[in-house]
Amino acid sequence: MTPRSNSVLTLGAALLAATAITSVASAQSVENFYKGKEIRLTSSSDVGGGYDATARLLARYMPNHMPGNPRIIVQNMPGAGGIKAANYLYNVAPKDGLAIGGVHRTVPQAPQLGLPGTQFDANKFFWLGSMANEVSVCVAWHESPVKTIQQAMQQELVVGGSGANDTEQFPAVLNNIIGTKFKIISGYPSGTAVNLAMERREVDSRCGWSWSSLVQQQSDWLKDKKINILAQISTEKHPDMPNVPLVMDFAKTAEDKQVLEFLFARQVMGRPFVIPPGVPMERVTALRAAFDAAMKDKALIAEGTKQKLEISPTSGVAVQQLVDRLLKTPKNLVKAAADATVWRGPVTKAVVKLATPKGTISELKNDSREVVLKQSDGKMFNAKVSGSRTAITVAGKNSDRKALKTGMACEITAAASGEEASKIACQ
Repeated sequence: MTPRSNSVLTLGAALLAATAITSVASAQSVENFYKGKEIRLTSSSDVGGGYDATARLLARYMPNHMPGNPRIIVQNMPGAGGIKAANYLYNVAPKDGLAIGGVHRTVPQAPQLGLPGTQFDANKFFWLGSMANEVSVCVAWHESPVKTIQQAMQQELVVGGSGANDTEQFPAVLNNIIGTKFKIISGYPSGTAVNLAMERREVDSRCGWSWSSLVQQQSDWLKDKKINILAQISTEKHPDMPNVPLVMDFAKTAEDKQVLEFLFARQVMGRPFVIPPGVPMERVTALRAAFDAAMKDKALIAEGTKQKLEISPTSGVAVQQLVDRLLKTPKNLVKAAADATVWRGPVTKAVVKLATPKGTISELKNDSREVVLKQSDGKMFNAKVSGSRTAITVAGKNSDRKALKTGMACEITAAASGEEASKIACQ
């Protein structure tokens, strides 16, 4: 071996050693940073929905796979179809790796489609991953004369909407592309409130409802045949529903099909999570690795199965690539897609009827920010408690949430279970 060869080998060994030392130091640095810390996970949905359930499941198991094992605390920030939370994560949340978010699947394309109120660049987020590859459905209440998607093309079907999300975008898309005759009643505070409106016969339908959420939240409706599933909204059918038609199959032209493919591609990232821009890359890498490991955690999968949550994950790198590809879609196709999401009929504002369940407080969560009320029939009613907006009385006297105790007999006033209470009156 020549002296030159010896020098090259020595230099190579030195570089490898330096790289190894740097890698170890980086790992130690990440572990030291997270040790004893708390990560705040901002969920863009209300308590009780599918987005919230997956966020809380992730928060329980992802810390086990993080360097330093930090706690993860979930805070809910619903509003504007996920845009409120996305704006917060992009502009306000800490950029040090102690903030992550679970957002609506509509968020990545929101600025591209010109949705109002967006204050973020979707491609500048670091995408953590998605917990599910979703298929959404449109359903009609069993008492509605509309039983099939073909009938929805022939007669009006009243659908409940909860903002600039799938519940209002998808009915508009179906009306504009395949010729359905949905009529939107807008202004319900959440999908849960739309479900209650169907039971009360205020509306006949809900559209853009994740199949996994339906199975988790209202499996009795399927068993008791309270709803008819009209169509599947995705690029491929769900194996649970081989005989339910796919909206894609009703596209009349090649351009219509391209528009639907563009709009439905987000279903692949059905339960997406983000990291704010500006977080150091070694922490982004650690967060993504912990997410991927959590998705393979047998305990998480078992709990998800028990809760009837569909766990079909997509990695952060894959979601980042999908978002990048969607944002490079030709402008003429994006314009056609944006036009397809515009509601062209009259918009009727929902008159939300308030529920007033009575029972005893069985549980107080999150420092009394959420109350679980057990009713006389054994059913549970969950309500969020605001320090400024929820009027609380105990034995007729004005009070605050700190006065609430398990076992108290109370009456709650709220739009639906899972919503914020406007009033709590306890004895």
